[in-house]
Amino acid sequence: MASNGVGIDVSKDWLDVAATHLAAPWRVPNGPKGWQELRTTLSAFEVHRVVLEASGGYEAAVLLELHTAGLPVVRVPPLRARHFARALGRRAKTDAIDALVLARMALVAVDTLPLWQPLEDHVADLKAVVERRHQVVVLRDAEKKRLRKARSVVRADLEASVARLSAQIVALDAQLEALVAESPALSEDLAELESVRGVGRVTAATLRVTVPELGTLNRGEVAALVGVAPMNRDSGHHQGRRYIQGGRTLARNCLYMAVLSAVRWNPVLREFYQRLLKRNKKPKAAMVACMRKLIIYLNSRMRNLRNRPTESAPMSA
Repeated sequence: MASNGVGIDVSKDWLDVAATHLAAPWRVPNGPKGWQELRTTLSAFEVHRVVLEASGGYEAAVLLELHTAGLPVVRVPPLRARHFARALGRRAKTDAIDALVLARMALVAVDTLPLWQPLEDHVADLKAVVERRHQVVVLRDAEKKRLRKARSVVRADLEASVARLSAQIVALDAQLEALVAESPALSEDLAELESVRGVGRVTAATLRVTVPELGTLNRGEVAALVGVAPMNRDSGHHQGRRYIQGGRTLARNCLYMAVLSAVRWNPVLREFYQRLLKRNKKPKAAMVACMRKLIIYLNSRMRNLRNRPTESAPMSA
């Protein structure tokens, strides 16, 4: 029997499922009963790939269920799936149509993508704390902005909110440290990342959990994954400006904050940044170039850590 592509459009309550060898998609609940029905159905035929879109976390449980069942599962960004649908001429968008598009995508367009793998428990816990810390920092920054222009009648409430959120961040930092201390592997990984000037504990933890592929990719792949690889826009005699796009937002944001410090205190990145400015590069473009250089270097450090013995490179000086 030929391999079939399977696409699953995920929502809070439902899973719309399509397979390339079946005429019409079908729907099951997004819950234990639906997952069991899905596993039973998919086990009846040969599956090449099962493709799901990232759906704000609603896809997490079904990904784990399908992976546990031994099915080759791939999670793709929604924008990539939408571009594929347009390439097929699919302008309309419904849950059933999306499932059909993903099924076709599973058969012809995801072979180069890695299969989804669950994070180890200690890494998943650290990821949850890192993400929650980021959420609370965003909330505190918003409250601080409101405080700057608040009338006196609400200032006390805003100040209390800022203090409460600050205390919550301190508690989350302590939780982060405890999780790292419990795992020798995490402690070793974060120590390696933090050995580079400009990379602190929060940056190291964020990169470790949001880019678990660090150390397994080449320089171009890791830059593209984080979203700091400039994209060409050339056609004929026209040479367009290069822009970055896509990538993992949280990783890119923390990398930017690390570079803000590194261009002052890391001698290699400081010299590189100043050299770019002297070549009339715009400060923002120079910062992105430094971000790319830093993530490529961190990727090489993690690769060396995985393939001991290693020798320290000059950027850690």
